[in-house]
Amino acid sequence: MSELDQALDRLRSHPGVDHVLVLGRDGLLIQHAGGPLDAETVSAMVPGVAGAAAALGGAAGLGPAQTVVIRLEQGVAVVQGLNDEVLLAVLLRGGTGFAPLLRELADGRERLAALV
Repeated sequence: MSELDQALDRLRSHPGVDHVLVLGRDGLLIQHAGGPLDAETVSAMVPGVAGAAAALGGAAGLGPAQTVVIRLEQGVAVVQGLNDEVLLAVLLRGGTGFAPLLRELADGRERLAALV
């Protein structure tokens, strides 16, 4: 098992995490950890979220988005830029607390980026 696989499995071990995806900013899937999911379609959607958040930060004068959290009807999506070329998306079941996950993503961003 590669170091990237191990890192994604560690993120998946957080309560409520169903899927972890690593993708290019072009939307192409690099790696998926999780059960059945149309991971390629989900990956294609993520850059739009990241781009909209970056535009909002720029327009508001708050700088680029680092992490985006989207509450969906049945869960939560977390999108984080790892570097200028790679994004990370984490999909969680609804009703799950995820503060520890956000902390790990913030603290481990550079380490994850180095694995891709």
